[in-house]
Amino acid sequence: MSDDTGILIFLAVGVLVVIGIVVFGVLSSRRKKNATTRTFSVRSGRIGTQPFLESSDLALDDTRQEELFRLTYEIGGSLQLPSDDEPDDRTVHISRIGRSLRAGFPQAKIGLSVYFREWENSEFPARFPVRGDHGTTAVTMDAAGVTALDANSSIVWTSPWPALRFSNGPDLVLLDGAGKTVRLQPADAQPEVEEIVIKYGTLQQMHF
Repeated sequence: MSDDTGILIFLAVGVLVVIGIVVFGVLSSRRKKNATTRTFSVRSGRIGTQPFLESSDLALDDTRQEELFRLTYEIGGSLQLPSDDEPDDRTVHISRIGRSLRAGFPQAKIGLSVYFREWENSEFPARFPVRGDHGTTAVTMDAAGVTALDANSSIVWTSPWPALRFSNGPDLVLLDGAGKTVRLQPADAQPEVEEIVIKYGTLQQMHF
């Protein structure tokens, strides 16, 4: 066999390998898009005494599993939750779905949370001590939005809930509708702050 023939065979094999990888990727992507089986699990969580449901980690690009989650827990729908103080389960009504970061770069994943009308705005008003940039020492929250305060209780940052974008990583980054951010550190110092932000804000990945 000549050298030229060997090179041609080597190149042909290389092309077949590349084609195989592309085809496998396309088929895998199609399977994700057409999936009918849920791969996520659901567990219960709490914000203070308020119950909510949250999913296991989902791949950031797995839009089909997120769609299945939203179909399972449709806003306006109802479900039964175990009651702490009553013998029978309690009927609750789904009011919103929250999205949050669950894992870091380069394999970023998200979590989905289900909240209920019976506890809508039940967290407010609230004030939490925090550490953050711009001299932030506390945040206040009410039904209108969230505000960061300095040691003199002067406002250093504020945003209404509809405009709020957040990214929850090692710290909690909040973005208002005008492009100004405040960074709270560390995010787990006041877990209720992060949970309330996830509930009423909108996820915008700003960590990587």
